[in-house]
Amino acid sequence: MIKPRIVCAGMCNTKGAEIKYLARMVAEYGGEPIVMDLSLGDAVDWADVTLPEVLAATGTGLEEVFAAPRAAAIDLVGHAGAVKILEMRAAGRCDGIISWAGSVGTTTATRVMRALPFGVPKIMLTDMASSDVSAWLGNKDIYIVNPTVEQGINAITRKAVANAAAGIVAMARVPEHPAGSKPLGAVTSYGTTTPAARRCVEYLEGRGWDTAIFHAVGAGSTMEDLIRSGLIAAVIDLTPAEVVNTLLDSPFGVPRLWEGERLTAAGDLGLPQVVAPGGLDQVAFGALGSVRREYLDDYLAGRRSSYQGSGLPYQHNESVTIVSCTLDEVERVGHYLADKLNRATGPTCFVLPMRGWSAYDQPRETASRERGWAAGNGDGPTWDPDPDHPGWSRRAGLMLQVLRERFDAAKDNLDLVAVDRHLLDPEVSDLITRCLGDMLDGTWEKGRYGYLPGVLGVGTV
Repeated sequence: MIKPRIVCAGMCNTKGAEIKYLARMVAEYGGEPIVMDLSLGDAVDWADVTLPEVLAATGTGLEEVFAAPRAAAIDLVGHAGAVKILEMRAAGRCDGIISWAGSVGTTTATRVMRALPFGVPKIMLTDMASSDVSAWLGNKDIYIVNPTVEQGINAITRKAVANAAAGIVAMARVPEHPAGSKPLGAVTSYGTTTPAARRCVEYLEGRGWDTAIFHAVGAGSTMEDLIRSGLIAAVIDLTPAEVVNTLLDSPFGVPRLWEGERLTAAGDLGLPQVVAPGGLDQVAFGALGSVRREYLDDYLAGRRSSYQGSGLPYQHNESVTIVSCTLDEVERVGHYLADKLNRATGPTCFVLPMRGWSAYDQPRETASRERGWAAGNGDGPTWDPDPDHPGWSRRAGLMLQVLRERFDAAKDNLDLVAVDRHLLDPEVSDLITRCLGDMLDGTWEKGRYGYLPGVLGVGTV
């Protein structure tokens, strides 16, 4: 078998011995190492891809990097490295990438790694592995390995580095798997929207499709990238919850360093998509102590609906706290949804259930174990009833108003369907899958579903 070409990237001026050892281990386990210099304060002449070569990919000069503050230098080298690695991949000079670094080197090297497509092996050896690595991972498939120490070739690091080197070579030898004959559909889900997501999956699989379910705690960004890569052919964005999570700076929003935008890829590529407001009643945070003081003060002031009048948000589990959304936040989310979906070039339908958007967003009268909120527990922790429309959610009424005002009524490919149901009612899943099925069959058109039971109105006016 041809030796896989493994890029061994790092700050060669300060971690030269470590990068050389890493390259030697890659060669020992059957790979062809290609050393890429990502130094910030100096350059070495022994790298296979020197720092000047890296920087030339973006027209950046050495002195510009050396004179820049540390953070700016990281950005310059990381960006140039990302451009360079894609050039190398296209030229057949990168079957995988591995690095060994401390915090600065890890930040730079993972910027380069994230430029590569999903499936290209990526291993980051870093002593920062025991900290929060989300900023380095972004939404890419990077393996984080803890070498225990930042640098030094010794009894501790030799084994860890050898294991990682053997791993990257072995991963790079794995052949490309065929995409398969079935088209792939995407569905977004929360635990609190799972019953609806499951019915959508059953529908797609019944049509002979494969499905990918994306947990809406940041993985929606991965879905967007996979759509743009051509792997996904249709989308049921049942739970676009990262929109509100990102709005309120939740750790479960889109990755901070991701350069995309939610709710844009399917529209830009003209793919059929059905969108619903699953999970937009709530924002997920970490443990209760991580919730911002201003949000906790909202509960005390009655600006957010609290769980059983406790004046506190609901604790989903010991690691996740659910903060209910205010009407102002729902309005802002509505503007975001309209702005993005107005751009869509393919058939797009927003299905708006008026009686709640998750298991937590329902009154005690409809609660059941099957709906994710067992009877006897009272209202769901984010439920906010509409005083003018019994059984409706106030958030839904506001969202309907916002989308009617802001959706582009002139677009024949964009529809708004309000339905007098809860998101978890089977009738809503049936409506969503019917919309998508009509899109796939080429029979979908704006205003098509106004005659269906429970549908309150269609169109954007």
